[in-house]
Amino acid sequence: MSAMTIPLPVTAALVPPSPSVLGKLNQIHEWTLAFPQAEIATEHLLHGGMYARTIRLEPETLMNGSLIKLATILIIQGSCAVVIGDRVVELVGYNVIPGCVGRKQSFVTRGPVEMTMIFSTQAENITKAEDEVFAEAGQLISRKNGSRDTITITGQ
Repeated sequence: MSAMTIPLPVTAALVPPSPSVLGKLNQIHEWTLAFPQAEIATEHLLHGGMYARTIRLEPETLMNGSLIKLATILIIQGSCAVVIGDRVVELVGYNVIPGCVGRKQSFVTRGPVEMTMIFSTQAENITKAEDEVFAEAGQLISRKNGSRDTITITGQ
């Protein structure tokens, strides 16, 4: 039995926004920094040449993502609105989504949401893995709130 190849519509991937929408997302990001930030712990896993980072968000949380420099896979469980390209998409349930280089998202959770991003890496520590994937790594909550994070590095 052979595997079936299914073409994936571009609308099913996390694609980069247009320059004008990216500018608006950056403005929203700057504006939200004036407000108290959600306490978000990150679960980091380096294993077998892959980096996975998981966060859990409470309902009614606005989260602005960093500009992504690598292709990734994003797994989202829950209900949220997300900016994909130049539009807002509602996600419900369990979603495994390919993420394109050059993207930036904003999320508004409707209920509890869990997100895990995975990408291939040769990094030997979390800082290097974050620097590899995030254009704005210095602004990550995991860099400011690292004491709440969990880190697992298997060495495989």
